[in-house]
Amino acid sequence: MERQNLAPIPAAEPQSLYSAAAVRQLDQLVINQQKIPGLALMKRAGRAAFDCLRSRWPEVNAIQVFCGGGNNGGDGYVIAGLAAQRQIPVTVFVGVPVEKLKGEALEAYGFAEREGATLVSTIDAMPAAGKNTVLVDALLGTGFSGALRSPVDAAVAHINGAGVPVLAVDLPSGLNADSGFAEQAVSADVTVTFIGRKAGLFLGCGPALTGDVVFDDLGAAAEIYPQVQGMLLRHTAETLARLPARTADSYKNQFGHVMIVGGDHGFGGAAMMAAEAAARTGSGLISLATRPEHVVASLTRRPEVMAHPVVSGQELEPLLEVPSVIAVGPGLGRSPWSEQLLARAGRAQAALVLDADALNILAGGRVLAGIKRDDWVLTPHIGEAARLLQISNAEVTADPLAAARAIQEKFSGVVILKGAGTVIAHRDGTDVINTGNPGMASGGMGDLLTGVIASLIGQGMTLPAAARLGVWLHGEAGNCAAADGQRGLLATDLLPHIRALVD
Repeated sequence: MERQNLAPIPAAEPQSLYSAAAVRQLDQLVINQQKIPGLALMKRAGRAAFDCLRSRWPEVNAIQVFCGGGNNGGDGYVIAGLAAQRQIPVTVFVGVPVEKLKGEALEAYGFAEREGATLVSTIDAMPAAGKNTVLVDALLGTGFSGALRSPVDAAVAHINGAGVPVLAVDLPSGLNADSGFAEQAVSADVTVTFIGRKAGLFLGCGPALTGDVVFDDLGAAAEIYPQVQGMLLRHTAETLARLPARTADSYKNQFGHVMIVGGDHGFGGAAMMAAEAAARTGSGLISLATRPEHVVASLTRRPEVMAHPVVSGQELEPLLEVPSVIAVGPGLGRSPWSEQLLARAGRAQAALVLDADALNILAGGRVLAGIKRDDWVLTPHIGEAARLLQISNAEVTADPLAAARAIQEKFSGVVILKGAGTVIAHRDGTDVINTGNPGMASGGMGDLLTGVIASLIGQGMTLPAAARLGVWLHGEAGNCAAADGQRGLLATDLLPHIRALVD
């Protein structure tokens, strides 16, 4: 079914996120085309990080800098030298012997030494971090992959165990700049990143390790960036297409008819929550196809929802001719009843949103085998993604971007791989959205997201635009609901905030 995006053009462009290799290309373009020497860029990076540190922690009275051997370490030595110039006591862990330092990193080491920074070569020689001490992680840069080796592993453990604020230079050491994967890594309060935003800061473990991400282009000219291909786009509130305002003569049939299919024995609440989320997002009409025993509870909780008892796929069939979008999966279960409903819904003419056990059944290969649809949205978490690809959870976690793209290639449509950095893969590219909070790790949250996305599609948004806006609405509603605390946050706590945010 062809759909038009009725929302206005976003006011801002999404942020391009780059691979480590692409950032190195950007560096070279700045050096070669703008004639800015590498040492000058290193000094700019060090000063940007130092200024950020002073702004974030104005009461700092001691700084400890942990330096590796590459340009990242060089940035750290510049920070140490600047601190020493300002009479701030600074101790530097020299992670690579000075005789092995080269080029700009060696020159930066000399600057720190001349300015009087205290240089130590073992972690045991680092003083205990006192009050108003800030630690600076400049151990590893964008070229890191694999496992940490000595002495970096000990330095990372020391930083994480110090109990004081941490600023990471470019990215936390131990974090993969491309995938966001980390086995052992620095946990920072602030990360100052340069030239190009690294994809790994916003994927996988990245959002849990970076703290606040501060970007500085170090004076790179705007015309540099179109010359290098980014990995994906990061959307924020300012870059998302939104639903248009309703006119005074609006009527319900203009705003879509969403049908929720699910609610097997014992799982009726999931389908009801998805239906209510669609209603609170603004759908004109909501239907629910569920087990007969859930109908009374649905009518009692939300009488605006048209609840239909269905005991087989055959009974569902005539109901599928009416809705403009069908969401299958909340509370669906994995029974023969569940498979029948998915099989019938999966061949309907309306757009589809599949979640939860609809994805698990799809992964099993007996229902909708080999089907690709451009007009469906798949919303897996890590475990469901692994089953769809027949790989391990660890493989999905190691590279969520690759996993989302692989699912999209296998099934077509739009794929939303949920996480702290939610990846949205579609025919025209890949996006990431970072929002929400750990309090949302509770039952029913995915059911709400399914209802929200289905509602936005029914109201006329394209599938990619609905996916992006739906993920943002869901996460921001979670943040609003967590204002009084994250523990004990319930899915239904988000509903009033979804309603407020969608306008």
